[in-house]
Amino acid sequence: MLIRIADEHDLDAIAVHDRHISKEALRRSIAAGQVLIAHAENKLAGWLRWSLFWDEIPFMNLLFLLEDYRGHGAGRALVSTWEARMQEAGHKRVMTSTQANECAQHFYRHLGYEDVGAFALPGETLELMLSKDLDEL
Repeated sequence: MLIRIADEHDLDAIAVHDRHISKEALRRSIAAGQVLIAHAENKLAGWLRWSLFWDEIPFMNLLFLLEDYRGHGAGRALVSTWEARMQEAGHKRVMTSTQANECAQHFYRHLGYEDVGAFALPGETLELMLSKDLDEL
């Protein structure tokens, strides 16, 4: 598994699957160095996109794996790489969120993330907020 920072050459391949933000917003995230990409067997396996919560805490906005690469360690590798990079950059904590009806919450808890809150927008499923102290790495 090769994990690296995404570049402009990865934009179209990611944009086909990342429907959570516009292609232009994805372009900005890539330009800011806030997208990690995973390749397996020279094929796109998935990516992790982040930003900063409260302009300070690294926040994993999206972890996405193509179907063929789910359940084989690619997600764990992306998250571990991201956490190590955030720790090297001097951050002491990272965060993410997931909907209460998604299995991802169990994956994050297994990786050491703890529930720190939740909120619900009108008409939406409860969003769970999770945090991890990087001193545990």
